[in-house]
Amino acid sequence: MTASPDIEALRRFAALDDRDISPFFAGRIFELKRLAARCEGVLETWRERGRVGGRSTVITGCPGMGKTSLLDRFEDVCNAAEDPASPLAFRMAAEDMTDASAIAGTLADAAREHPRVGAVMEALGADVASRLGAERTFEAARRAFFEDKAKARPICVLVDEAQCVAGDLHGATLRKLHKGDYKLPILPVFAGLGDTEDALADCGISRLSDEARMPLGLLSETDAGRAVEDMFRAYRIAGEADELAAWKAAIARDSGGFPQHLHIGMKAAAAALLETGGVARREGLGHARASASAARAAYYESRISPELGERGAALVGLVGEVERHDPLEIETLHALAARHLEAAGEVLSRAEAKAFVRRLVRSGLLQRKFEHTVGGVVRRLPAYEVPIPSMKTWILEDYAQRLGLADAEAANEPSM
Repeated sequence: MTASPDIEALRRFAALDDRDISPFFAGRIFELKRLAARCEGVLETWRERGRVGGRSTVITGCPGMGKTSLLDRFEDVCNAAEDPASPLAFRMAAEDMTDASAIAGTLADAAREHPRVGAVMEALGADVASRLGAERTFEAARRAFFEDKAKARPICVLVDEAQCVAGDLHGATLRKLHKGDYKLPILPVFAGLGDTEDALADCGISRLSDEARMPLGLLSETDAGRAVEDMFRAYRIAGEADELAAWKAAIARDSGGFPQHLHIGMKAAAAALLETGGVARREGLGHARASASAARAAYYESRISPELGERGAALVGLVGEVERHDPLEIETLHALAARHLEAAGEVLSRAEAKAFVRRLVRSGLLQRKFEHTVGGVVRRLPAYEVPIPSMKTWILEDYAQRLGLADAEAANEPSM
């Protein structure tokens, strides 16, 4: 006998905020494997040399691209692993990194209180607890957990919102962590917006290798579909096979591969399914899609702050430039920003134009690419693109029309 739809769980999911982390993780298998491989590489180097540095990893993406979800998933995978040699992964906030000496105690406490420390102790031997004793010092934890290199495991320190770090506050600590001064197999992972590398460079962490960069892109429709499938299975959604297939395909397709839109679409579907008692019906799908479309537009609207809105014509014009050149290299982007702002009636310095571009990045309207092709030649100069195709369309059509621009071309006159 088939179980009835789980209406209460469906209702709780529908009530989530659009910015809440979805319980249904989508894709990112490649990124998870890369993080695991980098942890393994850190441990191997540490075993050979006694220290390891320069391995900081940077995950970047616009708001809603799934950076926090990826960190959560990797932490969960590490903590649930039965292999005693798997990484110890835990979070640290930027405020924990303002004192280079205090971070050692934080690491020691995190290791001692980690949910898998019991398994670590068992793997290392019964004398671990006695060796640690009442000490909560970095050195005590280092002796207990890393004295036997053959049984040690890597530590993965996960830092979210890393674009907020600043050289004067966090530089000394982050440099110590990056350079391997703690003499432990530590992999620092920094997740943040598109200008995170700039913030880290201000802290003394620069010249990252391509292997250290993990820019998050859109999900495949297959990965998005798997997340929808997981949701329907978890809440035991009922219906005819063709109706269920139509719902799943539409939700995945409408997301455009953007994790935030996938979450919005799944929440809209949950709300519509509540109206039918958890049964997928064709008429309910239309309502769910219309609701999700309105929520996506509201999301785009939320990305444009009042300050950016005051420069709406320049914003539309610059997005139009990015669409035509796809992507725009940084120096050209700064020059065009200054021209569009001047065309809109503002004469700004080059530094102020750069600040405008940085606000677009922080708002998720632009995202850095580390590699692009021009005339068949691969270039590695920083370049920028609009990360979500549907958002680009909304800006150039709906938002431009609201501003009274007949079309995007009206704002694109200064093109080089």
